[in-house]
Amino acid sequence: MSTENENQTQTSAAEARFLDALAAIIENASTPEAAEAQLILLRRLVLQGDIINSRIPAPLNITQIGGYINLLDTKAQPEMQAQMLAGILGVAGPNPPLGWFTTKPTLAMIPITNDRPESPAQPTIPTRIAIRSDFLPDITEALKIIHNQHCTLPLINTFQPLPPATPGTDTPTDPLPYLGRTVAIAPTTALQDPQNDPIAVARPQGTTQDFQVVARALKPQSAIPPANWEAFQCDQTTCNVVPVLNAKYLPLNPILTNAGFYPKTPKPKPENQNATAWAHYINITGLISGATTLATELALVHSAADISKSVFASRLNWVWNGQEFSPP
Repeated sequence: MSTENENQTQTSAAEARFLDALAAIIENASTPEAAEAQLILLRRLVLQGDIINSRIPAPLNITQIGGYINLLDTKAQPEMQAQMLAGILGVAGPNPPLGWFTTKPTLAMIPITNDRPESPAQPTIPTRIAIRSDFLPDITEALKIIHNQHCTLPLINTFQPLPPATPGTDTPTDPLPYLGRTVAIAPTTALQDPQNDPIAVARPQGTTQDFQVVARALKPQSAIPPANWEAFQCDQTTCNVVPVLNAKYLPLNPILTNAGFYPKTPKPKPENQNATAWAHYINITGLISGATTLATELALVHSAADISKSVFASRLNWVWNGQEFSPP
């Protein structure tokens, strides 16, 4: 009997060492696979362990097990039925069992290296910005065109996490920044000194054309022909239009609209240094008036769990009307 007890003790000790080693590996690993394994273990504890006590007594015989099976079959719960059997047998459930994996968004926000031209504004420009994965090829092509003319497109991050549905939190009137459908030029790169700023809001001198966002060529070998322009120069309270002679300016709006990003209509003019509406562009490609719902768009870039906890949870059935998402 003592030999049998010793064997059991040794087996228990070996199992404990194995579990400790496994826990240490999972705890200290930093790969995405290890992170997923950590989530699996935590969810399995909740779903099949004893952290949450069962509301039904443990089955005493095969008849009771059959009753549980029949109940779940009647309720059309095949995943839970498989989990129940796995729990009774003490084995891992089917792959993937209910509740193990989160539903991942279809698209992703991809970080790319940002333009940071030399200027007094350079310290304020992010080193990387996030672009929605389905818009990335067009933005990449736009950047190539801009860079070929020795100009830059310094941007700031506009994509935002979903605001939680907590007391006192207002629902944003415009969900496009939460859908990855906006970009914004770094506003600190313009309006200070049009002769030297990397970006300007300008129009050809002596015309009545709309003012537009332009990028200044930073190298003399640029093929952009020099021309006389007039541009906004602003301080904290007001703006003035000043001449900029022999400037090599590249209009950005045609390039960005070709990539699917459009300025607001009507095109806003800056009123002072703090006015930034001129720098914002939106992408509404693929939004179908009367058909595209906010739920569909949110699910492209956010998990179902984040959406359900957000301030937009009560507006998921809102529909794009051609201008905004509104109640159906």
